[in-house]
Amino acid sequence: MKRRMVLRSSVRRLALLVLLASNAAFPVRADQTCPEVEGQFSGPNALFESGQELPREGIFSLALKPAETVDYLSGSRRVKGDGGYGGVVTLRLVAAGHYRLFLSSPAELEVIQGYVPLSLGACHGEQAGYVVSIAEGKVMLQLRGASVSLIDIAFLKL
Repeated sequence: MKRRMVLRSSVRRLALLVLLASNAAFPVRADQTCPEVEGQFSGPNALFESGQELPREGIFSLALKPAETVDYLSGSRRVKGDGGYGGVVTLRLVAAGHYRLFLSSPAELEVIQGYVPLSLGACHGEQAGYVVSIAEGKVMLQLRGASVSLIDIAFLKL
């Protein structure tokens, strides 16, 4: 009987240790370097308009609109933007995993899945970026406060 309790306790500790270890890699702290991914902003990228749906992740350009005309569909900042440019794009099918996001110009970024904003870990590298963990399914990117009307976005699996 005593041995069973020790065994259960050990299994619970092991499960807790595995859970903590799997979450230890993310989110990335701001003072850490972004993980390496293949992809860059050189050359032409596919161009999408705010409000369009993309088939999957990758590197693309997004034509932004004046912030006061953008309808943010979900998340903590659903109201129209105040100034600058903004946009919304949906990625139809994203595989579960860890992703790195980076933008060609500064903008506020919100990643939404299942109508809930996801936690972004900031990191630095050639381009400042973010790391996020995503479940399989649809993902929405919402940008606001950009100073340019066209922005390149890299959304790449690690």
